[in-house]
Amino acid sequence: MLQAHVSSLVFPPLTLLSARVRLRLLEAVHLPIFIGALLRGGFGYAFQRAACASACWGRAEACTATLLCPYRWVFETPHPEGVKHLHDLRDVPRPFVLEPPPPTQRFYAADAPLDFGLVLMGRGIDFLPYFLHGLAGFAAAGLGRDRAKARLERVAVVAPLGADGMRPVQDVAQPGVVIYEEGRVLNCADLPLLNLAELPSRATELAADLRLELLTPLRLKAQGALLDRLDLGVLVQAACWRLNALATFHGQGPWAADYRPVVEAARRVRVEQSDLRWVDWERTSTRGGGQRSMKMGGLVGSATLRNVPVEVRAVLLAAALLHVGKACVFGHGWLHLSHL
Repeated sequence: MLQAHVSSLVFPPLTLLSARVRLRLLEAVHLPIFIGALLRGGFGYAFQRAACASACWGRAEACTATLLCPYRWVFETPHPEGVKHLHDLRDVPRPFVLEPPPPTQRFYAADAPLDFGLVLMGRGIDFLPYFLHGLAGFAAAGLGRDRAKARLERVAVVAPLGADGMRPVQDVAQPGVVIYEEGRVLNCADLPLLNLAELPSRATELAADLRLELLTPLRLKAQGALLDRLDLGVLVQAACWRLNALATFHGQGPWAADYRPVVEAARRVRVEQSDLRWVDWERTSTRGGGQRSMKMGGLVGSATLRNVPVEVRAVLLAAALLHVGKACVFGHGWLHLSHL
């Protein structure tokens, strides 16, 4: 049953673009079960080669350019001098998320498609052509340890929210505006973008009882420890913090709202944890030089949320679009909401 209550929460004006990417494998390949880190790593190298002079490849920290290049803005966004807001932030959030396919397939035959999602936020949308060229370079460089060659076949921008007001689970058949096809960048005007300032209003269209599905591992910390159970208050607080940080560094400025009452309201929601479990996996990081193994496990599964206030629904919609928790850029913390 829908609630007529109107949200009093005001979101910052942050624009979002959601796209579907299709690669075509030219060689057979075995890939990890969670390929978000593989996508992020290979794509980062290709993006730098598409955006930077060769002298900067692999050593962006030594760049002497006075203006930030697209690579440094997207992958190494600096904390602006004189901005005290979020001054203790170790890593500025990146203005994009790669959404991997479901972890059900490891072997891809030659000529098989590999589909995944790409979400751009705020100023990240300004660099859309670099993302397209970076994706094409990533495919050509090869995937996995064997560097199996692929080609970028198509990129289509899709509506971030469906007719039911929910973020749809990415579907390769979902209609959209094709902006890249078989080596050609097409018209990128009149795309179906979403201003996140609309979400509090859109949240009034949702039912108060919701099913929450964690599609990819959710990594949230409370008091310095990773949570092995769903705490909706912690999730909503993390989503508000992420929205604030993205608006600060990639939007029009800090989110001025006091979201503490929304966090308190989330803590009062009844959560029926019907099918939540922890999954573990490891990735190899080359950040800082060398290689090291990192554990990247988190919560997956689903839960039922009862009598969710409209402000909390709005934040959950934002979390479904932006992802939440640690390793969002790999596609972690991907939520899906649906009516019961």
